[in-house]
Amino acid sequence: MKGHRLVLIGALSLALLFACRRTPESPAPQDTASTDTTATSTQPAPFPSIPAVVISGNIPTVVPIPSNAPSDATPEQVRPYFDWFSWESFIALNWPASGTGRGNPNQPDNASIFTSMTNTTPVTWSTYKANWELFDQYDKRPTPWNSYDVPYAPSLCPQAAPTDKQFVMVTKGDTELQDLNQAFSFPLVDQQKNFVYYEVRYNQPQYDWIRGADDQPKTWLYLMQNLPPGTVVALPPNQQNTADSIMIKAAWRSVANLPAAQQQRYYTVNAWVYNSATKQCAQQAMGLIGFHIAQKTSEFPEWIWSTFEQVDNVPPMNDNVPSSFNNGTDTPPTGDQGFANRPTYQQGQPGQLPANPTPVQVVRVNPIPTTPAGASTVDVNNAFHAALPANSVWRYYELVITQWPSNPTQFKAPADRGVYPEDSGGAFPVNGAVNTVIETYFQTPELAAGAGGNSCMSCHFNAGNGQRDFSWGLARRPHQDAPPPPNVKMKATAQTTTAAN
Repeated sequence: MKGHRLVLIGALSLALLFACRRTPESPAPQDTASTDTTATSTQPAPFPSIPAVVISGNIPTVVPIPSNAPSDATPEQVRPYFDWFSWESFIALNWPASGTGRGNPNQPDNASIFTSMTNTTPVTWSTYKANWELFDQYDKRPTPWNSYDVPYAPSLCPQAAPTDKQFVMVTKGDTELQDLNQAFSFPLVDQQKNFVYYEVRYNQPQYDWIRGADDQPKTWLYLMQNLPPGTVVALPPNQQNTADSIMIKAAWRSVANLPAAQQQRYYTVNAWVYNSATKQCAQQAMGLIGFHIAQKTSEFPEWIWSTFEQVDNVPPMNDNVPSSFNNGTDTPPTGDQGFANRPTYQQGQPGQLPANPTPVQVVRVNPIPTTPAGASTVDVNNAFHAALPANSVWRYYELVITQWPSNPTQFKAPADRGVYPEDSGGAFPVNGAVNTVIETYFQTPELAAGAGGNSCMSCHFNAGNGQRDFSWGLARRPHQDAPPPPNVKMKATAQTTTAAN
């Protein structure tokens, strides 16, 4: 009954949304360099269908639900428009970065900037502020948006320059010295016995809102004292700021020992990676394997959640390339849970990652959606891949799923006895919105029960008992306005620069 109720709620909400806003049939920004995959026509495109692909560095803010969508359309029928939104966001976030400031794309209206980029070109989202730039500054103010200076940088790699990539997180929430596991879970090891590393970044509207105004200390939301129990936080868009908040969570694996042809299938950075076995940092080539986008918009205040993976993560194989997290056999068997050889080392033992870990065997439990027919997530992936040059690294990435609030007017926090999914904006789909390399061990509802469920929205609905606007960063990372622990040292002031990666 709950599943039927969700479809009904979604249809009613979508009917209200259609009545209030009708978007044009060609919703993308006007761009003479855009790449369209649909033929020009004066007639409305059939519903549902895939909107025209636009190669643009401008992050979309509106889901292009067409004017000819019926008022009783189901969430499944509007899926291709949300998937289009996910892919357009993915392109814009991975657009080559400008050399000026942080978070700025280089010539966002010139499609050739994107289509000619290499697999190592610095990208826009990578210049967003890292979570440790905001929450791990202790008794010092986080620096203004465009600055790369930080009073306290990750102490594991002291030789890293301010603009260098530093991978010290083997979870989505903590550094290797604080915790060993994925968020609420365990680490992940690829078939070459390398640990997966993670990073979390925030765009400027979200960063500036949490950082607060220099002359108003009560607005500094990175401090625990400004978030007493019961405090409800509303990130932008809100009454004071109409810009969209964006959170990025990325997963990376070492590609240093892969054949050159396989390395070209990854977006790659040269990053400092901490090795707890040697207690040293070393630079190595790291390939992007997982990418979460969470974007809060004015129409969808429970956020739109998109997750992408590199196509070689798990079976089936693509182009006969071995899977990164599967040995190509049924041994060890993964059963119904989607994994085998989950690491057994004890949580909370800092700095104890083993030097010779066992690879984790992973399969996808929740298939990439194949509905609606002709405009499914699989079809949207194919449309965007076809619109990209044959040598584009982004053809090796696929949208796994988009999750969104089908009834965005309905929200009640768990603290107020709110129930998922109805009170979480009518999440669609309810379950199964997971990434095999970011939520490896939460692919089934049973395994994810302790984390609130096996979807982005079910997990984040519980952040701060529903009072932290779906942000686990705000729920877990605010700290006291006090000096750091003795093992954390101040970093010498670095010259501010705008270089990326």
